[in-house]
Amino acid sequence: MKTERLPWETLSGPVYHASETRKSPKKWVRAGGWVMSVALLLGGVSSGYYLVSLFGALYVLTLLTVKTCVVTERGLEIFYQMRVTTHYDLWSWEEIGFVVREDRGDPEKVALHFNQGNRVRRLFFTRPDAEAVLTLAKRRNPKLWAGDADERQLAAFRRKKW
Repeated sequence: MKTERLPWETLSGPVYHASETRKSPKKWVRAGGWVMSVALLLGGVSSGYYLVSLFGALYVLTLLTVKTCVVTERGLEIFYQMRVTTHYDLWSWEEIGFVVREDRGDPEKVALHFNQGNRVRRLFFTRPDAEAVLTLAKRRNPKLWAGDADERQLAAFRRKKW
């Protein structure tokens, strides 16, 4: 796969890399996805229901997609690299309404919730990076609320099924 230049490579400021989950997926989950996509492709072709094959092909593209999330001086930047196309999404600091830190007791990672309009994205950072991101958020947009979630907010986050 040809790798594209990432949009934040030319920036001189700090770049904080995030992950979507606390832990990387297990090998059997990834292998199961490949088995399912091959089964959909073969099942659709052999049965004559070609729509099922289309779903298998879309699932293969999903498995090959690389998603990179970072926080920079410009805001939250998300870059998707797929085999057929790329997509870049920027949430500028002026568009972000709040950044809430949720500490789940993990010794290494902390969750930060970013809000833009009616969308919320949860990303995991190392503890020092999370502190630096909150400081950067307050400096770049003083009107932005950035801080820890109180117990009522944490209870609401836990009840809500993301």
